[in-house]
Amino acid sequence: MCNTAIRFTSTCTLILVVLTISVMSLPVNAEAAKASRKQTIEEVVVTARRTEEGIQDVPIAVTAMTGAMMEDRGVVSTSDLQMSTPSLSFSSTHFGDSNVSIRGIGKLITSGDSGVSTHINEIPIESNLNAIEFYDMERVEVLRGPQGTLFGRNATGGALNFITRLPDFENINGFLDIEAGDYNNVRVKGAINIPITETFAVRLAGLKLDRDGYIDNLAYGQVADAGVGAGIDTISGINKDLDGRDISSYRITANWAISDNAELWVMYTNFHENDDRVRISNQICVTNPLPTTGCTPDGVGFETPHALSSTGGIIFGLSANAIALTDTPTKKYQRIQPGLRKMHTDFQPTYEEDEDIFAFNFSYDFDDYSFGLIGAYQERNFVSQQDYYMDTGALLFDGSINFPVSAPAGNRAGDEWRSGPCNLNAATSGAQTGSNPNGACNRDIDGSVIFMYDQQATHKEYWTVEAKMGSHLNGPLNFVVGVNAYENEHLDDYYVLGNALDAGGSYPGFFLSGDDPKKPAQSDGWAVFGELYYEFSDDLKFTLGLRYNEDHREDFATNVIFNAFDLNGPLGGALGEATLVRNTLANFIFGAPLGEQTDLAALYGVDTSTITAAEATAPASPERIALATSIPFVPQSAETRFLSGSPTEFDFDNVSGRIGFDWRLNNESMIYAFYSRGYKPGGLNGAIPEAFQGNSSFSYDSEEIDAFEIGSKNRLLDGTMILNASLFYYDYQGLQISRVKNNASINDNISAKMWGLELESHWRPSAIPNLQINAAYSYLNTEVDGSKSIDPTNRTANNPDWVLLNNLDVGSTTGVNFIAQDPAAVLAAIPGCLAVGGVVPLPHLSYSSGIPALWSRNCLDGAGITTSDGLESDLDGNHLPNTPEHNISLGMGYTWEISAIAGALTLRWDYYWQADSFGRDFNTKGDEIDSWDQHNASLIYESSNGTWSGRLFIRNVQNEDNVTGHFLSSDTSGFYRNYFLTEPRIFGLSVRYDLGAN
Repeated sequence: MCNTAIRFTSTCTLILVVLTISVMSLPVNAEAAKASRKQTIEEVVVTARRTEEGIQDVPIAVTAMTGAMMEDRGVVSTSDLQMSTPSLSFSSTHFGDSNVSIRGIGKLITSGDSGVSTHINEIPIESNLNAIEFYDMERVEVLRGPQGTLFGRNATGGALNFITRLPDFENINGFLDIEAGDYNNVRVKGAINIPITETFAVRLAGLKLDRDGYIDNLAYGQVADAGVGAGIDTISGINKDLDGRDISSYRITANWAISDNAELWVMYTNFHENDDRVRISNQICVTNPLPTTGCTPDGVGFETPHALSSTGGIIFGLSANAIALTDTPTKKYQRIQPGLRKMHTDFQPTYEEDEDIFAFNFSYDFDDYSFGLIGAYQERNFVSQQDYYMDTGALLFDGSINFPVSAPAGNRAGDEWRSGPCNLNAATSGAQTGSNPNGACNRDIDGSVIFMYDQQATHKEYWTVEAKMGSHLNGPLNFVVGVNAYENEHLDDYYVLGNALDAGGSYPGFFLSGDDPKKPAQSDGWAVFGELYYEFSDDLKFTLGLRYNEDHREDFATNVIFNAFDLNGPLGGALGEATLVRNTLANFIFGAPLGEQTDLAALYGVDTSTITAAEATAPASPERIALATSIPFVPQSAETRFLSGSPTEFDFDNVSGRIGFDWRLNNESMIYAFYSRGYKPGGLNGAIPEAFQGNSSFSYDSEEIDAFEIGSKNRLLDGTMILNASLFYYDYQGLQISRVKNNASINDNISAKMWGLELESHWRPSAIPNLQINAAYSYLNTEVDGSKSIDPTNRTANNPDWVLLNNLDVGSTTGVNFIAQDPAAVLAAIPGCLAVGGVVPLPHLSYSSGIPALWSRNCLDGAGITTSDGLESDLDGNHLPNTPEHNISLGMGYTWEISAIAGALTLRWDYYWQADSFGRDFNTKGDEIDSWDQHNASLIYESSNGTWSGRLFIRNVQNEDNVTGHFLSSDTSGFYRNYFLTEPRIFGLSVRYDLGAN
């Protein structure tokens, strides 16, 4: 660790030395310095227990930073909180989301609630923590441990409470802060407080951020060396750098002191982003020589998955008989080796997000009681597009054919189900091909190459309301009790689009998992909660908290891909025009009984007599065609769930709480001990096809945690040092975690145990009162307790009696890995399966034993060979994901009061280090996340009258590519990994003017 800690670059070291020498050479006014300094540390006031208290009086492990502290430490986004908070880690995740983890508990699932709740002014609101930029903040509070008996949103890991500045009635005040830095970074923040009357005031605050991207696109300006346009063409519509920011946000807050006892504030916040932010910035892969896992399970490199490991690759490769035969696809633009911050892509990513929040807080104080009513309404729209394979595509055929690629229906979730030019039910959605003659929703691209991309879109409407009553009686007994309700409606779409899919010949030529606007997904619930306090003496207090939850989940999403074909083709044009019908009804149309499709017909209102009558007619009869065309040719809302038996709704209820004591030893020290039961509701997984129901659950269960904690809070050395400590033990049942299972990411549950130690200190040495030091350390030990699961990168679990294969069967299993028992029997099945097209026995696509990698699983099953989705690996004793065993943060600031510049200079250094961790609970070599550290440095000027200030800063001094998390993709994506990083080295200067400063 020490070697890592001192790796300053020579340039940055020189800058810091010059700044230090320059500052020390200035004359110091000792008397002014002495008068301005405080010998003790100012205590932060928090609302961790829903009332204002000094942080040292709260028997909860909580870290808090005021707005001024955040400015000094360079805390500009949620990611920066980990550098000042013990046991907190932050990482972006694959679908534009994030994982904030406290004591190893966060959001290890792709949907559902986080174990760490987020609140704005105590109101539970889940915003995009990846996008948040802090401005005009009063403070940020980080509460560690299960929460719920005081807050409306339950949480198993902890809570983040973002407190914004409220209007005051005193005077006009505000500030303007302008920052400029490298990557053409310009950040402008400001606020103005306007008292309208003695009891009514308004505060306006805002932020604007523009900067270039941190990622180089190596394909920019590259000249084609193959296909049509070789030596001439370059890729149009892409920028030289990617992952830039164009963000604006503003907040309007009005505060009204209705009477001496009543107060109301209302707030409106708007956030807007439109830029080329990337959800993922790299693709970690070492190409597997066989088309099974696409990438080797533990390889770390920047290659591409095997061309035949994906659904599109299999469909196109085998139909064209090109890639399958050569395995060396020709690239129009030769691949340039990318890196963690370098991409080679012909696709310009897009990212748009709009969020509106309306919030309010009404409070009324009686003589011995107080009443509060808070609530919020949130609406969010989000859309993001990105290259699916993060590379330039191979030539289609010989490159002379320009093949179209589908465009999505729009940039709003649910657009594909609405009336419009790209409508699924009208057969106008997607590329215009032979199977979709009505479609005309294409992208304007160079269609001579394979072009694959995805789109994620979300529309969310959320509201919550909470009422609480608290007492402040003179006796030993007091309480806080509350009730809250919430509802969250959201539409989510996820597309994969590409001309390799469009070449498949069925409608639609893209994959879509999405919600119908007529039946959006919904989560709602209510809870009653509270705490009872009893003071045995002035120094000893007992706390009992309880909470009852009821939560409801609904999901009606459906999947569409390759569902329909044009019946007019097989009938030789007899119908006169294109007539799309379900692929699954082809055999029925041409003479077979309806069979297992009877349930499909019944779902859409076809009665038994109609089915019987149609089955009695000749192949391709009008009756058979009429029945087939009465069924929608693409799955409608909830159809996938109905046919697979997957439920559409679930209910959860729970009683949780906490009990414990806090004992004030003296005016400077307190100890506390608590037992807490935490709870987080479960939810629904996506529809599970029947073929995958053997090892994939329809739903995932609630989380429950038994948490034991002992803590101490202390003021030492005559108030010049704060030293807080906590020791905890967690027994976790039903920890929610995501799994890649059968080509999908689903949520699962495991058991775990964890314990840890946290130390947090602030010190202003009496001998050096100009010096301030803050430090934090946490130790975290996590272990999976007795759980097993299939590792998709090691489905055989190293058992030599099984062999890993890739599935050729058309449908939801295309490209999905499976295993087959008895390699000798598999080898013997080649002739039989080859006769029906159920195997590709090419030498370069086979194991050294001669067993081909590409098989029809149905063919092997029919041959009597045992197949399986995989063998379970033992997880017992493994570490949980994203749980570094150690993390350390250290900050120092030294201030000089200098009369020559009419102000003070502070030289500040902040350091953070975290130990190794893992991206998954399988703890394989490929899951390893290396330890990382970061140095930040700044020189801060503040004028004596507080009017002017400035900050020269450098972040990530070493310019390290610090990896904070991993994401493993699925079977048909080739099992590549995405690495998520902190920002590179950035430097800049900010200048701030404070209006109304004293």
